[in-house]
Amino acid sequence: MLILHTADWHLGARLVDHERSAEHQCFLQWLLETIQTRQVDLLIVAGDIFDSANPPQTALAQYYRFLAALSGTNCAVLIIGGNHDSAATLNAPRELLRSLRVHVHGAAPADSTDALLEFPDAIVCAIPFLRERDVRTAEAGQTHDEIVASLRAGIKAHYAKILAAAQNAAAGRPIIGTGHLTAVGVTSATSERDIHIGNLGAVGADCFDGYDYVALGHIHRPQCVARRESVRYAGSPIFLAFDEVANAKQVVILTVNKNQPVTHEALPVPLWRKLASAQCDVASLVSTLQRLKDEAVSTILTPWVELTISDTVAPADLDPMVRAAAAAAGVQVLKLVRQKSTTPFVLSPLAGRELHETTPQDIFAEKLRREGVEPSSDDYVALMGTFHELLSHMQEVTTA
Repeated sequence: MLILHTADWHLGARLVDHERSAEHQCFLQWLLETIQTRQVDLLIVAGDIFDSANPPQTALAQYYRFLAALSGTNCAVLIIGGNHDSAATLNAPRELLRSLRVHVHGAAPADSTDALLEFPDAIVCAIPFLRERDVRTAEAGQTHDEIVASLRAGIKAHYAKILAAAQNAAAGRPIIGTGHLTAVGVTSATSERDIHIGNLGAVGADCFDGYDYVALGHIHRPQCVARRESVRYAGSPIFLAFDEVANAKQVVILTVNKNQPVTHEALPVPLWRKLASAQCDVASLVSTLQRLKDEAVSTILTPWVELTISDTVAPADLDPMVRAAAAAAGVQVLKLVRQKSTTPFVLSPLAGRELHETTPQDIFAEKLRREGVEPSSDDYVALMGTFHELLSHMQEVTTA
């Protein structure tokens, strides 16, 4: 049995207000062809199918067109919900999709056996993003550390419960787990939203003890967890932020046989659009943009650039100058940053940052700083803990 593990498609995502449907369409077409060529038996999408709880119609159309095309193959599908997804949106057509061998689990089922997909050579466990209400009951007077401990213990207990149900049915078949969460020690990117506020729900690799392979989503850089090759993040199939470009994108293909160890291979995802961050002065603007275009000769979509101008005193007509140079080179500058003069005074940790570059936690921490609440104090820990709970509740209401 061949299983293809992918995650974090983020259909409907935008980068500096530019939509990504062209790149997503290239990926989905490549994925369909790969499934057909490799004769994949099961596709696992480990959460964050969409970029928001209310995806645009174009994103929904891409999703359903892909599933319709896939129905013409012999490949079954397992889709689990992520923290960006609305469980209700995913689950709405689940009964209809089941007739196409598409199994959707937008939220954790009440009965553990409902999470199991049985195949002749494997048991696959559908474990979507676990919200706090799925794994713990809030209690009045709990400290920040107690909240963290109960959340992590609840997630670990849920994995153990599903594993026990799978072991009862396995009969020598490997058990494949799934998940959409943060594991301790992974390398993240700026495009990832904290899955539980402050990543309070980050779990250790021992959470997955007993599973033969765990197909994870949420972290956009492909990697294994705590050097366990059998616990892996597939990563996002396209670059969702400029700081991701150092790591090539991939999907993972598993070979699964009854009574045999699970093996896997990483399959590189082609690059259709180059993203690049560059710094130059005004004098070398044209040559820098041309170099970036030359480096993207193998891609089919216009390169996107994040450009920093190093001159501390830039010309007044810098913006039209950059636009003209980019058009001549055949690239598109999505973000232009003028380097500011250095100053010995630090007025705020948020100084020089745009609003979209901050998080609610950043803003609240700055508010506490201005109120004179020391980060090392008990009051700071208690206030941040309460803020995390409130923000988490708001996110759950939004994505429910």
